[in-house]
Amino acid sequence: MSERYRWFCKRRKLKDQPWPCTHWRGFMVGVAGLLFVAFAVFDYPVGLMANDLPRQIVDFGEFITHFGQSEWILIASFVVFCLGMAAAGTADLSDLRARAKGVFLAQAASFMFVSVAFSGLAVNVLKGLIGRPRPNMLIYHQIGPFSFDPLSFASRFASFPSGHATTVAAIFTAAAFFMPRHRVLFFSLAVCTAMSRTIVGAHYPSDVIAGLAFGSWCTYLTAIIFSRYRMVFNIDPHGWPVPRNCFSALKPEFMRKHPHPAAPQTDLDLTTQKGH
Repeated sequence: MSERYRWFCKRRKLKDQPWPCTHWRGFMVGVAGLLFVAFAVFDYPVGLMANDLPRQIVDFGEFITHFGQSEWILIASFVVFCLGMAAAGTADLSDLRARAKGVFLAQAASFMFVSVAFSGLAVNVLKGLIGRPRPNMLIYHQIGPFSFDPLSFASRFASFPSGHATTVAAIFTAAAFFMPRHRVLFFSLAVCTAMSRTIVGAHYPSDVIAGLAFGSWCTYLTAIIFSRYRMVFNIDPHGWPVPRNCFSALKPEFMRKHPHPAAPQTDLDLTTQKGH
C-alpha cells in the first residue's frame, strides 16, 4: 500500500465520526425572517427606484458589482494551487517545513476554488428551477416580482437567488474562516458588494439576501467536508471551522522576525550585577 493511499484512508475514516453542530436552525430562521421582510416591504419599491437613481451612483454600483464575478477568483485559486503543489514537489525531502507550506497553500486554494465553483453551479440550477423575473421585467413589461416562471432557465427569469451575491458570500465567508478575527469586516464587505446588484437593477433585495445566505452555507458545508479529511480546517467545540495553520506560517524565512541573541557579557559591561 502506497504512502499516499494510506494517508487518504486515514482521513476517509474520519467521515464516520458524528457531524458537528451546523447551527442550521438559527440560520434558517434568521434568513427566512429577512426574506419575508424583503419580499413584503422592499422588493417592489426598490425594483422601481433602481431605474431613477443618479448616474454617478449607478456607475459606482457597476464598478463594485464586478467583484461578484467568479472567473477571477477561480483563476487565481487555480494558479495558487499550482504554485503550492510546485513548491511542495520541488522542496528538498528533508525540508519538511517547506513541503508543509506548499501543501497547505494548495489545500487552501482548492478549498476556495471548490467553494466558489460549487456554490455557483448550485445557484444557477436553483435560479432556473425557481424562475423569478428580474427588476427590468417590472419596469418595461409590468411583470412583478411575484410572477414566477419555474423551469424556464431564461436569463430574464433568473433573479432569485443572486449569483453575484452567492459568489461574494462564498469568497468572504472563506476569508472569514481563514481569518476569524476580521469576520465582521468581511461580513460588511460582502453585504456592501452584494447590494450593488440592486443599484444596477439586476436583482431585488430578497435575491441578494438569499444569495448571501446560500453562498455562506455552501462555503460552510465545504469547510466541514474538508475538515473531515483533515485538510485546511479543524472544527472547534462550537461547530465552527478554524484553520489548522495560521497564514503567518507561510511567510518565507527571510520575512520572519528572529529574536536577537543576547550580547555576551564582557569586562566592559557596567550594568548592575547581582551581589555587587
